[in-house]
Amino acid sequence: MNLPLLSLRNVFRNTRRSIATIAAIAVGLVAVNLFGGYIADVYRSLQIQAVAGERLGHLTVLKEGMLTLGKLRPERYMFNAEEAQRLRQTLAGMEGVRLVTPRLTISGMASNGRSSTIFVGEALVPEDMPALREGAMEGSGGRLVPGKKHGIAVSSELAQLLGYSKGDVMTLLTSTLRGQANAMDGEIVDIFDTGNINTNDKYLVAPLALATALLDTDGTERFIVLLDDIGQTEAARTRIIAALQQQGLQVEVKTWRELSSFYTQVRSLFDMIFTFISFIVFIVAAMSIANTMAMSVMERTREVGTLQAMGMRRRSVVGMFVCEALWLAVLGVAVGAAVTYGVAALVNGAGMSYVPPNSSVSVPLLVALQAPVVAAVGAAVVALALLAAALPAWRASRRDIVEALAFH
Repeated sequence: MNLPLLSLRNVFRNTRRSIATIAAIAVGLVAVNLFGGYIADVYRSLQIQAVAGERLGHLTVLKEGMLTLGKLRPERYMFNAEEAQRLRQTLAGMEGVRLVTPRLTISGMASNGRSSTIFVGEALVPEDMPALREGAMEGSGGRLVPGKKHGIAVSSELAQLLGYSKGDVMTLLTSTLRGQANAMDGEIVDIFDTGNINTNDKYLVAPLALATALLDTDGTERFIVLLDDIGQTEAARTRIIAALQQQGLQVEVKTWRELSSFYTQVRSLFDMIFTFISFIVFIVAAMSIANTMAMSVMERTREVGTLQAMGMRRRSVVGMFVCEALWLAVLGVAVGAAVTYGVAALVNGAGMSYVPPNSSVSVPLLVALQAPVVAAVGAAVVALALLAAALPAWRASRRDIVEALAFH
């Protein structure tokens, strides 16, 4: 007896019910896979934003204690010139390291001579900016001009507040690390949108030389490290810590994930939502199949009794109904996968966009389907289908033959 073929024929003995079950499975899979593809694209965008948009790089090297005690006494936890040179020489020679560049945090007051407002920002080496911004959205993050020691990039709302445009000179007032007031002029070489409504009215990017002059220091707060392969981030962190400890430098190395709180929070939220939706879909699929199989068993009680009277073993009865459930699940998964890829292609080609929460710019709506995830979701549905069919199939096989033949 060809059990799989017999089971397939039995599946479509009640065509309407079987199609409804397959459709329920397919619709649930489409919902899960499309949402999974959407959040995969969100994760990819957030990763690019953290590494390139926020210029966190793949790893950040700080002197031990900088992130805690250094907030009160930063001068004590900065790399001096000699330490910075040793660090750069050590990291530049490591395999897999593409770039090592210093970074400083700055803050103070920005003025146009008539009014002032606060600013916060970062200072970088202009020549290293192209590598740091690689992959970022065009126009995001701000650009510096190599060779312009006083050229600054200003967020669009900050420039608007003070009435500045590209080419104007902005006065920056800060406190040095020793607490003295200091002021310098910066020429605006770029005006950009930070993409965040909370920072777009106060953010700027300055050359490292300008920031060190404003803070009156030759120290470096942190070093940004770019790797050839983001997948080697953890391994590179271990090697870097070991290499720098051999040089007598007590450091802590943070990954871009650890420093980008927005990425971590958004990912945790979406992971929870995806798990919740998947759980609901799996329950619906399992209950649909269990209901279909229970009704099929009840309707075919006399048939089962006849088959057993003709010599069919109980395990064969169980196998027949389990195969039917397997066919329902496999057909539902196949239809769901086909519809998923079709809808994803339509969405990706539609050119839709939206403005995410806490953002000041729109982003494209894309679905980045991942074949392993689609396959894993399908496999989970098939496994649940087999479990859901097990109880009705077992009950069918345990029914007394005489009672089954007499069932109406």
